[in-house]
Amino acid sequence: MAFFGKKKQALQAALDKLEVAEKRIIELEADFEAIKESSAVLVLTPDGLIDRVSDAFLALLGYKAEELTGKHHRVLCEKAYTRSEEYIVFWRSLVIGVAQNGRFLNLDASGQGVWLNARYLPVRINKGMVRRIIVVVEPTES
Repeated sequence: MAFFGKKKQALQAALDKLEVAEKRIIELEADFEAIKESSAVLVLTPDGLIDRVSDAFLALLGYKAEELTGKHHRVLCEKAYTRSEEYIVFWRSLVIGVAQNGRFLNLDASGQGVWLNARYLPVRINKGMVRRIIVVVEPTES
């Protein structure tokens, strides 16, 4: 009978941990949504695919979500740049976890160049592996 009591306690402890983890996930999602609602944000996979995009980012460059989601980051860049050594080094740096900050030329929905001040922030998980890259466009000074 003691065996079943220990099993029940272990199961309850695991359920409690799961409940705490679920609450934390909900909090983190709410935090991210608040940032997304007020900032121009782009979430990329380590392969450079656009996973999520905020309405503010879409408005800034005139895109619709379906025009960017699932596409590679290079759709926002001039072709010559995406074929350059500079672009390759830029992505290699991100994939190994080195943040990139600066002024970047992006193409809006009509193909016109728009300079944006942005931070490319690699998000690391297990053993420092980059899981995603969050791009936060800094507000421009008026």
